[in-house]
Amino acid sequence: MAQPASNHSVDLETETPVARQARLEWERARLNEAYDDIANGRVLSGDDALRWLENELAEAEAALAREPE
Repeated sequence: MAQPASNHSVDLETETPVARQARLEWERARLNEAYDDIANGRVLSGDDALRWLENELAEAEAALAREPE
């Protein structure tokens, strides 16, 4: 499953250097995954892409529902 985006907004005024570095590393890793997928022909479009996205959203919602408050 793809890594979901953070639900937390980034406040660039208060983000610490350590937090910024971690966020940028996470973002870089997601971009590298996407570049690798594209380079290897793992690209969806149209109805296939919509079905994949719906499945990803359902999995993410299920995972959130299982988390304790």
